[in-house]
Amino acid sequence: MPKLMICKKCEELKQHEAKGMCKECYNEKWRFENKEKKRAYDKKWRDENSEYNKKWRDENSEHNKKWRDENSEELKAYQKKWHHENPGYKGKYYLENLEKERARSRKYRLENSEKVKAAKRKHSLENPGKTKAYNKKYRLENLEKTKASLKKWQIENPGKMREFGLKRRGYGIPKRGVVDRITTTNILKYGEIVCEKCKEKCPDNYHVDHVVPVSKGGSNDYGNLQILCEHCNCSKHTDIADYRQSKQRQQPFLRI
Repeated sequence: MPKLMICKKCEELKQHEAKGMCKECYNEKWRFENKEKKRAYDKKWRDENSEYNKKWRDENSEHNKKWRDENSEELKAYQKKWHHENPGYKGKYYLENLEKERARSRKYRLENSEKVKAAKRKHSLENPGKTKAYNKKYRLENLEKTKASLKKWQIENPGKMREFGLKRRGYGIPKRGVVDRITTTNILKYGEIVCEKCKEKCPDNYHVDHVVPVSKGGSNDYGNLQILCEHCNCSKHTDIADYRQSKQRQQPFLRI
């Protein structure tokens, strides 16, 4: 006859297993204290019973999907807690099963292209600085790949390239009278043509820069233009930055 006693963990009258605990409590304690052994055993069992696992998943796929949908919040909370308690496991598993994980990710992206695009767009809007830094790092590390991808896109989208070229040629060049007014204002402020950003003289290599770039909807109006040297203008790229000071006549280079 099995020995009954009060389990010292759950405090219920159950069949004794070991160390004053019932079978369920003892197994739970053993799994917690022997995580690596349990993982190794589970992995071995899955490898030996892969066909059975596949068959079971196929037979219960609808039931599993329904359960995940009904318990999505609880499942997310459990997964978050588990990954917090097991840092590094996901990365380690990914490295050990690199080809398998890449194939799985590729399949998921193909089957859920719209969902993936929406998630990327949302992440980019919520983390603009992080996205910009990542894209810059990727371009530097994959220069040839980026150039090839850009060239391919240009060939596949001739209409967009023509539109971009016309926009730059037609709307990106200020009228001559506006340029003369900008340079005159700059000379009145500093005594001669000076870069608004670095405050260095640049009478021979100055650029007329758009504060708000044309590609982002900037106009060729007087209020959207400033004088920059070649280096500052090229390093600005397509950022929105206004380096102009007060429009009073300062002329620091004419002072005695």
